Amino acid sequence: MTKERLPGRRDVVLVAHEPTNSEHLGIRLVAAGLVEAGFRPRVLPLVTPSSLAAAVSETLAAQPFLVGISISDPLVAPLLLAFVRLLRQRGFAGHITAGGALATLERGNLLAAHPAIDSVVRHAGEACVVELALALGEGRGLDQLPGLTTRLGEGSGNPHAFAPSRLRPLRAAESPTLIGIPKADVAASRGCAGRCAYCGVSALERDLDNERRLLGLDASTPRGRIQRPVDDLAEEVAALYHVRSVRVVRLVDDNLLGPDPRTARAWLADLEAALRRRRVGKMAWRLMAEPSVLSDEVADALARLGVLSVLVGIESLTPQGKSALGRSGRRDEDQAALHRLALRGIAPTLNVLALRPDGALADTRAELAGLAQLDDFAWDVVPLSVWPGTALARDLAAKGQLAGQGAGLCWRPAEPEAERFLYALNRLRLGGLAWLTRQPNAVDVMFALRVAHRLGLPGAACAHIDQASALLAQAQRVRRNVLEQALSLATSPLAAREFGQAVEALNQQAANRLAPFDERFVCLLDEVSWPGTNVAADRPARRLASPWLAHGLMMAMASGCASSPSGAPDANLTIVIPDGPIATRPDTQPLPSMSCTPDGAQNASQDASCDVATLEAAVNRVMNGACSAHVSSSDPNYAVVIDCEGRVVELLTLPDQTPLLSGTERQAWLDSLANDRWPCFAGQSVQIMCWVLLLV
Repeated sequence: MTKERLPGRRDVVLVAHEPTNSEHLGIRLVAAGLVEAGFRPRVLPLVTPSSLAAAVSETLAAQPFLVGISISDPLVAPLLLAFVRLLRQRGFAGHITAGGALATLERGNLLAAHPAIDSVVRHAGEACVVELALALGEGRGLDQLPGLTTRLGEGSGNPHAFAPSRLRPLRAAESPTLIGIPKADVAASRGCAGRCAYCGVSALERDLDNERRLLGLDASTPRGRIQRPVDDLAEEVAALYHVRSVRVVRLVDDNLLGPDPRTARAWLADLEAALRRRRVGKMAWRLMAEPSVLSDEVADALARLGVLSVLVGIESLTPQGKSALGRSGRRDEDQAALHRLALRGIAPTLNVLALRPDGALADTRAELAGLAQLDDFAWDVVPLSVWPGTALARDLAAKGQLAGQGAGLCWRPAEPEAERFLYALNRLRLGGLAWLTRQPNAVDVMFALRVAHRLGLPGAACAHIDQASALLAQAQRVRRNVLEQALSLATSPLAAREFGQAVEALNQQAANRLAPFDERFVCLLDEVSWPGTNVAADRPARRLASPWLAHGLMMAMASGCASSPSGAPDANLTIVIPDGPIATRPDTQPLPSMSCTPDGAQNASQDASCDVATLEAAVNRVMNGACSAHVSSSDPNYAVVIDCEGRVVELLTLPDQTPLLSGTERQAWLDSLANDRWPCFAGQSVQIMCWVLLLV
């Protein structure tokens, strides 16, 4: 890049949903490209609706000529779209471009519905945004820029989508940590050779046909998985190790090792040698892999490298499920892969899509039965979500099972019993059945203990790992029993109100049964001397408790169409805290509920209010003063109110039930959701889970 080509305006603001203690690799790669070209980018995290005004003010203060936002998935979209609307309303006249997976797939709809956005960068954006910045600075037209879609058309093809990135992310000044140990996310490849019907990555692969056409490439040649050169990857890891003292690395690639064990083994051997040449010592790794690639030789290579956790892409435990999802392999082969990892001290984890749009409840029963052989491994049962642009979305639309619009896109179960089970599953997951919602997260506990042992921290012994493994197996049996009870409820003759009450009772029972495991996991972690903590006073295990806010809309709203059963009780949800559930205050008035039924009866509302005083008292009682509870003022507990047509009409704080936003901020947030529909939640006030920051 010659100095003469640089425009006079050089400030760029890049905005992404980047929660605390994490890094958004995509936006930080774009920032790195801009720095290399001589621009001054600033990465601005945007996490909650309450921080909208501050983010807009910071952006305007920076006086950028270009603002980029990352719209990676449907859950972050509303918040980012509200940001650009408010930014325009406050007078920003520069160029706004959007990138990310969802922006790429939905670029036409995005530009049509959101006039605040001027362009969309398709697929890999780190070089394309530099070209955009240069063109804007030089006053050139944008209609033929590579990888840039405007309202004038698609421009030229994006060649960078077919090559690995050569850049290093512009990382934050302070590295994120895993209980005091610096960690980093690293991307080692781009794309995936899989063709799963439900996967957003597969939809992006199909969308690349457009880039091939624009570039004049052979459309019959799939991109598949593009790996970075091993030495380039090793250089980045070595810099993280020697300069930033990073000892924990998560490889974020969807399918890094590919399907072939021989190729994977050779690649791992090359990486191990490249790291050794750069004097990289012991590190702890976690990654994702297909079960078919996990041969004995590959498992050995992973163990030598220091891989301690692998998310294994099994997804289904039945032949019917695998066929429907486009997955290969048999259950015995999958289990053999899990055992190979476990025998080498690597903790395997897996997700089971037990409820699918094509399946009946009998299929779900078969999936749950398969869990009985997996108690030794960390599994989660999750509903199948629908991504725009996927083959699944197309097929569901043809069958009339697709509901909602935009961020509210979801699917309707074909059977009433399946819909009831989906409702129960979502409710139980929100209440703490999902590992993600527990404090601490048992999966992260298992990984952290293995990290401590590998790195030789004082107090970290094999016995701790063995005890945690035994606890995990016991907890898995409890979770499986709860799911089986939910299945029985779904097929019971209970009327809607009684069914809703039974689900709430089961949720309370599950909370009571699982709460003791949380404290035992905590005790195991607290016996380790973690960096920067005083074991006598601190409770470092609490740092594994992540605030579980779904970017302004609860996760159940993206996982399936299972509306609250008519007549279910109001204001009886529970909030799970580290050591047990705390009920909402009984005298709290329920949130507004719309009358959407023909006879005028009110739909059931998933209303809840957090009694902050009760919550704080419970935490302090359990912690014996070792830490204090603080309900974050920047992220108050809140609820999204949805009208009879599935439109979002309000965002309320809890427990006072007053609007969280006002004026132009409120209108920008509502406008960002104007084209989205959540028909499955029509007439309800959808609770966003309370969360507590534990100050240690």
